Amino acid sequence: MKDKIKQKKLDPAIEKYYNNGHEKDRLDLHQLERDRTLMILKKFLPAPPAIILDIGGGAGAYAFPLTEMGYTVHLIDPVPLHIEQAKSYETSSTIQLASCTVGDARHIEREDHCADVVLLLGPLYHLVDEEDRLKSLREAHRLLKPNGMMFAVGISRFASFMDSVYKEAFDLKKHIIKRELKTGVHHKMSEGFDFGYLHTPSELKKEMEECNFQDVSLLAIEGPIWHKKIMANLYQDQTNWQELLNTVES
Repeated sequence: MKDKIKQKKLDPAIEKYYNNGHEKDRLDLHQLERDRTLMILKKFLPAPPAIILDIGGGAGAYAFPLTEMGYTVHLIDPVPLHIEQAKSYETSSTIQLASCTVGDARHIEREDHCADVVLLLGPLYHLVDEEDRLKSLREAHRLLKPNGMMFAVGISRFASFMDSVYKEAFDLKKHIIKRELKTGVHHKMSEGFDFGYLHTPSELKKEMEECNFQDVSLLAIEGPIWHKKIMANLYQDQTNWQELLNTVES
């Protein structure tokens, strides 16, 4: 059993940001992130009906497709609005998740070794403090059955730099970007708060190995071509879109 320990609450600024409700439809505008992530999951997941804990899974962008594939998916997210949105979608779509609850990646109210798979597709880049990230990874390790699998996402240390160049805003953001490249802490200028953490590949791998994960592999999801204006045009031709996914895979 998990010992009861006092945990930090979700950063109020981050909760306020997500309470705008936009996360529910975000991946409709970021098709490469969505389709590439599903491509990776389909390739490596064990066969259904394996038990998946989708921790920090928002309103169920991946939980619902995985449920349709036959998996037993428990959605857990720290933002109550996201859970409300997921429950509303359950009602309208008739796709029923195994469970849908509010929870924090750093402390999950579930038994040890209860899942075949843990997804951390959002928590790591919203936990600025290293100890909080390690805490969430240790929780994932605790929850997994022997030989279970964990899928986690980090955002590249160079993401803001690439975005600023694309938007022709490097001069405006250069001081913040230089700080981010040094510290990894991403500051959301429009909202005025530290929004998340940007990893280097070696750092992400090191954190996972520090939390007893073995055979850690790093896979690219988007790279420098992620921007939604570029993706929207490419997505119109599904044959070429599949070729794009295959190219990223290779």
